[in-house]
Amino acid sequence: MKLTEKTLDSKKKFECSFMELYEDTVLLPNNKEASRTYIKHNGGAAVLPITKDEKIILVNQYRYPIRSLSIEVPAGKKDAANELGIDCVKRELEEETGYQSSNIKFVTNIHSCVGYSNEVIELFIAKDCDIVENPKMCDDEEFIELLILSKEEVLDLLNSKRVTDAKTLILLQHYFLEGTK
Repeated sequence: MKLTEKTLDSKKKFECSFMELYEDTVLLPNNKEASRTYIKHNGGAAVLPITKDEKIILVNQYRYPIRSLSIEVPAGKKDAANELGIDCVKRELEEETGYQSSNIKFVTNIHSCVGYSNEVIELFIAKDCDIVENPKMCDDEEFIELLILSKEEVLDLLNSKRVTDAKTLILLQHYFLEGTK
């Protein structure tokens, strides 16, 4: 049996500044029809910043959908579908932390919500981060608390289950695993 689904009909149900919501009718591998609701998204990029003295920079911000504070790596949506992840990450790093780096390496791409979105987040690690003298400002509706932590403090956050954001967990795990090689 072929495990693909064929689109029979597609209807845009909603559109806003960063996504479109669709409802499609598909033909399943067993020749039955089903409905699929999903989000089309330009994607985003996220970065784990590490200072020259090996401090880890994270951000703490309120996330309305979960009605809670979330400890995360700096990240943001791409301004356009063709924006490069590295450009998005450089912008977000400066806006959210006031730091920059010329030592940024690509780690991997992730699909954050494969069940209902095509969003791809490009993950990076930035080493040797320096403070920017006059950094770009955060978006008007963005309020962030900067956390500059030792490896031990970050491990404590992980062990206490205080970090729940997937992109952050993946980047931190990658960083700590790479350090053991």
